[in-house]
Amino acid sequence: MKNPLRRLHKGSPRVRQLSRRLENAVVTVGARSALKCAERLSLEQALRFGEWLGRLLYRVLREPRRRALEHLGIAFGDSLTPTAREHLARASFINVARCFCELAKIDVIRARRAEYFALEGEEHAQALLAAGTGAIIITGHIGNWELLAAYFAWRGLPVATIARRIYAERLNRMLVDFRRRQGIETILRESPHSARQMLKALEENALLAMVIDQDTHAPSVSVPLFGRMARTPAAAASIAIRRNLPVAAVFIQRRGEGGHRITVSPPFVIERSDDRRADIAALTRQFNFALEAQIRNNPAEWVWWHERWRRERLPYLDLDRDFQYTSVDAVTRRRG
Repeated sequence: MKNPLRRLHKGSPRVRQLSRRLENAVVTVGARSALKCAERLSLEQALRFGEWLGRLLYRVLREPRRRALEHLGIAFGDSLTPTAREHLARASFINVARCFCELAKIDVIRARRAEYFALEGEEHAQALLAAGTGAIIITGHIGNWELLAAYFAWRGLPVATIARRIYAERLNRMLVDFRRRQGIETILRESPHSARQMLKALEENALLAMVIDQDTHAPSVSVPLFGRMARTPAAAASIAIRRNLPVAAVFIQRRGEGGHRITVSPPFVIERSDDRRADIAALTRQFNFALEAQIRNNPAEWVWWHERWRRERLPYLDLDRDFQYTSVDAVTRRRG
């Protein structure tokens, strides 16, 4: 028998709006409470608190837990036992909770950054900015992606991140303010000024960072991920090809001895033809191969509960006139 409250929720926009407001309020209050708890602890204690919190969230958040287990089955099939899937799903909840607690201790981490981080491929990061044109960085919700951007900003590299506005407005402001205090510019994808902000960041030779491992309501292309076609945002490849910019994958993951290892890969080889759409799709396919390789190498730190394969594949590349990132070209022409 179907739940009548669920039918009411689906059938009434007003009920859905009230439900979202209540959910956002609960999320915001919970996030602030967790931050205050972690702030009072040492870094090591905060990380242990994050592990406890992640285990608790895994137990109480039934729907995200179900999705995480389902997606692990899609990705790894019978190569993982049910026990192994549960272990990885739980670990991903723990990782996100620990990441959140690390944000509460950001000043301590910044002071200890020389010991807390190891960087591999620094020469690739420097090469990205050598031409002075700016560069694209692609990554995913793997490891502590917020610390990843902060680390490069601390090293004096200009960093701008493309982010989706979080429905919980207070939490959104909290994250934007956190990034600003670390020297990171946040460009909200929904903003009417986003194209101009991106152009300005590139003119200032910034690293334009994009997290591209989720199915969002943005112009996308369907390319393989774990053997299944997945809608993937096309902006990173489109901007790189339209503006002839270098682009590289950068990832962060925890080290056994504590802290994180950051890896900068060599820039992608961008092949160009007379078919720009095909070129964008081909480059986005390379991005997903890099993301999948990192997830396979570090499955405990990916956000498995996102509905990555929730919609049908796109029969064509979604780059119509509503694609806001193409307006970067228009702004460039007007300035020229």
